[in-house]
Parts: sequence; C-alpha cells; structure tokens
Amino acid sequence: MMGESSGHLGKVYAESNPGELEENRSSDAKDLENVHHEEQLAYVDPKYLSGDPNRPLKTVDNSGNVYTYVLNPFTYCVFFILILEALERLSYYGVSYTQTSYLSGHYSDTWSAGFSSVESASLTQTSTAIAYTAPFLGAIIADGFIGTYWTIAIFTGLVYIPGLLLIALTAYPFLLGDTFPTTLIRVALMVLYPLGAGCIKSCVNVLGAQQFHPLQKLALEQYYVQFYMFINIGALVGGIAIPIMCQQGDEFVFYAYLIPVVCLSVGLAIFVLGSGRYVKPKPQGSVILESVGAACRSLTVCPPSLERMKLSNGGRYEEAFVEKVKVMGALFLLMLYIVPFNMIYGQMLSVFIIQGNNMLPAGFIDASMMQNFDAISVLISGWLIGGYFYPFLAKRGIHLHMMTKFAIGTGFGVAAILCAIIVDYQIHSEYEKTGGQISVMWQIFSFMLVGTGEIFAISSAYEAAFNLSPDGFKSFGSAINLFFLGGIANYISTGILNACSSFFLSASGDDNLDTIEKYSESQVYKYMWILFGIAVAGVIVPMLPWSRQFYSFIERKSARIAQAQQ
Repeated sequence: MMGESSGHLGKVYAESNPGELEENRSSDAKDLENVHHEEQLAYVDPKYLSGDPNRPLKTVDNSGNVYTYVLNPFTYCVFFILILEALERLSYYGVSYTQTSYLSGHYSDTWSAGFSSVESASLTQTSTAIAYTAPFLGAIIADGFIGTYWTIAIFTGLVYIPGLLLIALTAYPFLLGDTFPTTLIRVALMVLYPLGAGCIKSCVNVLGAQQFHPLQKLALEQYYVQFYMFINIGALVGGIAIPIMCQQGDEFVFYAYLIPVVCLSVGLAIFVLGSGRYVKPKPQGSVILESVGAACRSLTVCPPSLERMKLSNGGRYEEAFVEKVKVMGALFLLMLYIVPFNMIYGQMLSVFIIQGNNMLPAGFIDASMMQNFDAISVLISGWLIGGYFYPFLAKRGIHLHMMTKFAIGTGFGVAAILCAIIVDYQIHSEYEKTGGQISVMWQIFSFMLVGTGEIFAISSAYEAAFNLSPDGFKSFGSAINLFFLGGIANYISTGILNACSSFFLSASGDDNLDTIEKYSESQVYKYMWILFGIAVAGVIVPMLPWSRQFYSFIERKSARIAQAQQ
C-alpha cells in the first residue's frame, strides 16, 4: 500500500507536468543513484517508497525497522551535523595545534608544564593516538546500546566539554595550586579530551551519512567532501583565534582555551535542536564485540577458519554475519594503505611545531598557526577537486579507483615531507652562515601539500569505510578508518620518534630544542628521511595490481551482501 501511494505521487506529477517530465524522463531513469527531486520518484522501485510526501524514500533494516528519508538531506538535517563537526574540530584543533608549544613552555616561562621537546611531541602524538583509538569504544556503545545520536550527545556533554574545561583551568596561573598541575593536564589530555573527541568521532560522520538513502549515492560522495571541508573550516578558525591569544602568554592562554569550551557547547545545542529531523537507526547489538568473538573463536579450530564459525558448518553464527565479519577483516587490512600518508599528516602537530618554533615568526604567524595553511589548502583543494576535477572526469566516464586516490594522496605526502627536509637543511645552513633564522613561512609548502593530499587520501578513506561496511557495521567501519588514520599512524610515529630521540639532542645532550643554537646542533632531518622512505612505499604499494584487485574483491563482496539483504 505504501508503494502504491508513493507511486501515485509520480503519476500526479506526470499528469500535471507532461512536457517537463517527458524532457527529463531519460535522464531521470538513468540517474537513480542521485534521487533528489520528485520527478525521479516515478522510476523508483516501490519497495523504496514510503508514501509520505515529506519523506518519500524508505529503507527497512535487518530487524524490520522502517526509516524514511527526505529528498534533500543537506538542507533539511545534515547541516546541523556539519555545524557540530565544524565547532568540534575548532575545539579539537584549537587545543592540539597549541599543545606542543603549551607543554614545552613556549607561551610562558613562569607557568607551564616544562616538558622537553621530545616529551611534548610524544604526549601530543599519544593524545592524538588515543583520540583515534577511542572510536572503537564509541562504535561499540553506538551500535550496541544507545545509537549514534545519543552517543554523540552524551560523550560531548559529559566527557569532552569537561575535558576542555579542565585544560583551560590548568592554564590559569596559580588557580589550581602554587605549581603547575601536571597531573591534571595529563588527565585532561590523555583521558577526557581524547576519549570525548574519539568516542563521537566514529559517530558524527556516520550519523550524517545515515541521512542519505541508498539511492542517493552521488550525494553521499559529495557529503564526504563537504564533511571534510567543514572539518577544516573549524580547524582554520580555531587554528587562528586560539594560537593568537596563546601568544599573549599567562592568563591569556586560559582565555584562549575557554573558546573551545564555549564553541563546543554551542555546537551541542545546535545539534540537539535538529534532533527531530534526523534518521536515527536503532542499535542492533555490538557488532564489534560479536565480530571479535567470532574471530577469536575461529582461532580455536585447526586450521583457523571463519567458515567453520557458520551454523551450516557446526558453528554458532549466521551465514550472513560471518560474511560481514570477513568484509570488516578485509577493511582492517585495507586501511593499512593510508597509514604512510597519515604518519606525515601527524607531524604537523608535533615535529613540524618543533621545527617551526626555531624559525622567525611572520608577524603574528608562528609555528602553531602554520596548520591553518593545511586547512586553507583542504578548502581550496576540496572545492577544486570535488567541484571541478571529479565532475570533469565523470563526464568523460573516468572514475578514479580508490587505490589510485590513496596513491595520489600519499604522493602529496611524500612531497610535503621532502619540503620539510629541505627546510631543515636550510635552517642549518642559514645558522652556519649568519647565525640567524629563516622565516616560518618556508613551512607553507609542506602544509599546503598535506592539505591537498588529504582530499585524495583521508576523505576517500572515510568514503571507502562507509561504503564497504555492511549495514549495522557502519560505526565499526568508521572506527577502523579513524584508528588507522590517527591511531596506528601516531603509535608508529611515536615509536619511531622515541627510537630516534638522539636526533633531537643538542651537542650538550639537551633534549629541549627551544633555541636555534640547540636546534642547529640536532639532526631532526634524519627522522624526516625515515618518514620519507615510508611514504614512498605508501605510493608504490597501492598501485600494484594485487592491491587494486584486493580493493575490488572487498567491493564486490560488500555489494553481494547488500544485495542479499534487499
């Protein structure tokens, strides 16, 4: 009955607008991956029609729950989610961009944690790694217990915002004691702040994507480009306002860190205002825990085999579930391809800061503000690539393979770290010749190149994780993507950084490279050469035939699962 009612919408339109409908009939019939206006409803399979003129599209999940969708989710509900993402990223990057400088005492000689350069960089990378590992916890809670919407609302209000407030309070001189509260700043930066950011990270992009019907795939691709652009709008604003205030030192650092508290609170309020508009898929059990359980049990048989976990083979799991677990296992391996680029990306918050702190500021632009050029690059590149480059290729029947996108993105990462190496040699050369410093603006090339690479590598990884993950596993897929994006990449980088700590020592063995004299005696460029080699491998491997075949295999397997559920 619902299908007949929705089909009637198309008939009424045809009778009242015969000329216009006839003109668009051919293109509409072929464009059912981008259903966004009423004329197309006449060609939609009745099983996807709800009969509701306001929310005419529908899907039914594995549990029989029916969800209805609007034709233009961007303006109807996704905008609320994107605003939250922008303000959350403003808050996150406003803190992370200044974290290394704050911990090492760059903003104040009298009130700081007083950590060394390597210790500050390591803590920053570890905090980032935790933030990108926590999405697994967020996904478990969202998929298994309270859903993506409530996971976002609860962790933002009860964990994330309190963590940001604690960071701000530690920055006010003598407010919490006569000495700097190093224990509290560690709790804030290693527990509340990264857990809050991470647990909602796997849910925000998924909730946005869940507002699109399967017949809106092209709009979904545009969503991920826009989602990443909103990330960088927030990063750009936070990366300008907060470092400028931190530069004033002392209590101004406190006021700077109050900005994230206020902005995220506003973002949460806006997000909640849109509550009634969202498609809110119901939790269907923690697929992460079930998947881990199935994988562990498969190791108890000889030889280890997921196939033997199926009911038909004497196991305890449904056939469809085991097939989905196989896809997620393959996705886990697939995300290894973006690790080399993300290792370069992670240096912007750590080693590039150490390097930049030993260069001459350009007016109010110091090392902690250079990440803004990454955000600017993402916005410009996202606009050009999403608005012109991809459509240009699409009109000619060219669709870049996902592995090609990964390789291109990592190629920009190679160029970025090479520029950083050249800058490091130039720092040494200038000091040896004149005893002076070069401008921090020389770092702009590295940051701009990383920004362009992000559009190809990171935004594509978001898209791949969502598209390849079966229904009910979307948050799990997002968590895997984020884990490799900022978790694994930063764990590896931190390990290499600590193993190469001798490269970050002055001639006297001082590990706090807070002056150009000390930095000129270090060998930071050797650490960068190691990253360069890893990144080069990250360009070559995705272009190998078997890598492309591996992705295509996962894509086909995921498509078969989706088709079987219809």
